Amino acid sequence: MEKTLYSTPELARFLGIFHTTVRRWIELGKIKGIRVGRNYKIPADEVLRILDGHNLPLPESLRKYKLKLMSEGEGSSSARQHTSALEKLLIVEEIEDPAIICGKKAIIGANEAFANLLGYSQADLIGRDVAEVVDSNFQERLVDLAQKCWEHPDQGHPHYKACLKTETMGKKRVKISIDSLKQLPDAFLLVVREY
Repeated sequence: MEKTLYSTPELARFLGIFHTTVRRWIELGKIKGIRVGRNYKIPADEVLRILDGHNLPLPESLRKYKLKLMSEGEGSSSARQHTSALEKLLIVEEIEDPAIICGKKAIIGANEAFANLLGYSQADLIGRDVAEVVDSNFQERLVDLAQKCWEHPDQGHPHYKACLKTETMGKKRVKISIDSLKQLPDAFLLVVREY
């Protein structure tokens, strides 16, 4: 999976500074960052801009990302489009009920309510395999159910019963609503309600 978000400690390590300095720069608006709970994530485009701007060597993941952008023939407008897609992931933060945005295998974004429900931090959930938090019987059906939502958006958002796995290896029985995200075709939204 392509790395699209970097933590403040990662960017600090690339720059040779303290992570608190990176955090302060984000809060001052010098660097674009996305708030995830109490932490920040920096889009790959922004990390690339910063490192290129200071003529610093790129880590392997960013070198591959830069080559991909160049091979697609996209310039600076690509950075704006990619950041825009990442900002759309923040829809999960606006939902009051526990919610996550998933790809086919990994969690892309989670709100604080979801993290609290399972006993994780938001940052710990991002990138985690979906199978680690959703019961395996239901996890296999998620992609199919999300595809049906994509193909038939007018049919509403049905609720399904499932079990979520907590950090302490317990299980929570929940009702889950699934929705596809038109702006992110390979992702889907899960909104959870306990019962």
